[in-house]
Amino acid sequence: MRLLVSTLLLAASCGRAAAPERLYVTLGVDALPAAQALTGAHVALDGTDHDVALIEIDAAQIDALADVMHEQFARCGGFFVHDSLADAEAALHAVAAPRRAAVDYTLDRAELVTRLLPQLDAERIRSTIAELSAMKNRYYQSQTGAAASTWLAERWRGLSTRSDVTVEQVEQGWAQKSVIMTIPGTTHPDEIVVIGGHLDSIALGGATSTAPGADDDASGIATVTEIARVFLASDVRPARTIQFMGYAAEEVGLRGSQAIAKDYGKRGLNVVGALQLDMTNYRGSEKDIWLMKDFTSAAQNAFLIQLIDTYVGATWGLDACGYGCSDHASWYRAGVPASMPFEARFRDHNKKIHSRNDTLEASDANAAHALKFARLGLAYALELAKP
Repeated sequence: MRLLVSTLLLAASCGRAAAPERLYVTLGVDALPAAQALTGAHVALDGTDHDVALIEIDAAQIDALADVMHEQFARCGGFFVHDSLADAEAALHAVAAPRRAAVDYTLDRAELVTRLLPQLDAERIRSTIAELSAMKNRYYQSQTGAAASTWLAERWRGLSTRSDVTVEQVEQGWAQKSVIMTIPGTTHPDEIVVIGGHLDSIALGGATSTAPGADDDASGIATVTEIARVFLASDVRPARTIQFMGYAAEEVGLRGSQAIAKDYGKRGLNVVGALQLDMTNYRGSEKDIWLMKDFTSAAQNAFLIQLIDTYVGATWGLDACGYGCSDHASWYRAGVPASMPFEARFRDHNKKIHSRNDTLEASDANAAHALKFARLGLAYALELAKP
């Protein structure tokens, strides 16, 4: 398919005297007509063969674009926001394979994995989902979104008294901050394993909306938290560094994870694998875990299948979710082996997300489905970080 490059010429009726802030955005070509209808885009073709479109929009239209991507394509967020035209043009050529050497995916920590998996607790996952979704919303530019970041940082700090374990809130230019917990590696501290989910939630109305986001993505954050709790409670010392991440501003262009991935690239930090947990608690399909095969690492996905078959006791399938559908795409674009196990086939996703109806009761009130993802995530941490 041809690469489409569009410049959005916004109407002068924006209601601003000063020139609006402009942002460059890349999104899937399949979503371009909807974005064009929203903004009145003028489209040009350059004849190359990719499925990505580049547009320029007024920053004030980001929420409206997010609404279109959520409502029509069920993607969170479904697009990348870029700092510059050069960065946006670079994103047109999505990374096809990790640029770093492949890691050894041999399973050799069976005794440890099987000993720790029973310590995972669905009730703890359920309780964390309930606490996060009790907030009015976790929108990235809201006071409650900022409070959610502080809440998560404090929760993660309470998981360990170890002096070498750190938790930081990362300032990224919005009210909400991303949160990173680091467990340093012993023998290969310069090799990093990332397990994350996005902290923000969204519904029509932005900062004023009611958006409990129980499934999207309090379920992912709760699952990551439970993985970290068991890992730290066991006092496991990983060979590789493990970082647990709660990303800000995912719903509006993967902005939190993208900023972190770009920063790590600039600093030359070596992330050997990234696992994204975005929605884990709604079983909408006949199989338990669906691995997204687009914008992910085939080798790491095969590793996850090994983990599921060996340790998790769940059924799995392969599916696709489209361009920029979650934060794994930020790491994939940076050349990092990335994967996103999802709670259902993408077409069967939870239809209550991005609304006031995304509650715990609308997915799995007992968090039994999310527990399967916690088992997978803990096995991933133990077999990849190699205690």
